[in-house]
Amino acid sequence: MIKKLKKVLHKEKAAPAEKTEGACTCGCGCCCDPKKKAGVLVAALVVAGLVGFVGGRMGCCCHKDKMGAGFDLKVASYVQRNPKAIIDSVEKYYKDLEAKQRGGRGAEPQAQATADAALVAEIVNDKTNYSLGNPKGKFVIIEFFDHQCGWCKRTNKEMREAIAKGAKNIRWIPIDTPIFGEASETIARYVLAAGEQGKYAQMHEAVGNAQGKLDEAALVKLGEGLKLDTKKLKADANGDKIRGKLANNRKYAEKLNINGVPMLIVDGKINPGALLGENLEKAVKASNAKK
Repeated sequence: MIKKLKKVLHKEKAAPAEKTEGACTCGCGCCCDPKKKAGVLVAALVVAGLVGFVGGRMGCCCHKDKMGAGFDLKVASYVQRNPKAIIDSVEKYYKDLEAKQRGGRGAEPQAQATADAALVAEIVNDKTNYSLGNPKGKFVIIEFFDHQCGWCKRTNKEMREAIAKGAKNIRWIPIDTPIFGEASETIARYVLAAGEQGKYAQMHEAVGNAQGKLDEAALVKLGEGLKLDTKKLKADANGDKIRGKLANNRKYAEKLNINGVPMLIVDGKINPGALLGENLEKAVKASNAKK
């Protein structure tokens, strides 16, 4: 995934840039023409992991020193002001990736890397993580996702359907990993806060099925529909416990070198991108065969 996005960035960088006042002169292409290129480049950087999200700060890892001290704040500001452009770019990338994985012309099979076993065991044994499906299932799927990511939503929907249809040996551990700015962070906090009242799974599904903007008011309304104590929901969503949980999730992602979503660990193997269709069917078959 990262190699492909680097190629995208290289191609964009190689293209002639319009001369604009304050244009980039370092040759990286990151800010050569902000009005025309920023959306595509920042989206690609976010997914590829070339822009980090540690501690809420973002920055270009290779040319930040040439961009000036305020570059990371400018990038973060762009992401917050243009969330749809970022999401659309990410979704297009995953659509192209899925087509390739399903046998498009020139497609090559991709070997799945093995995740660090000790860290996987730590995630599985972390009692602050939720388990969907069978909490005692022998076939573990760990998913790092963002509630605003369309491919994450599709993966979650198909996972729920597969489990409902009889995939009884799957233990699905969702790891809320908001990377699309403040809105994603807010949604994740409210879903986790619903878990404090025993309804993480229900809120997780409700958010996945929701249409329109999910601000705090909309999230509280979803909570009302699930018969949650909304006063407690709001307090928990804005409390230190939930914020600490998200910080811990980010640490897991960093340790596993997971920089984009969705990213899944399927029975110990890292599955880059969405888990859909035939790939999910194979996982279900393998889960049913595992003792």
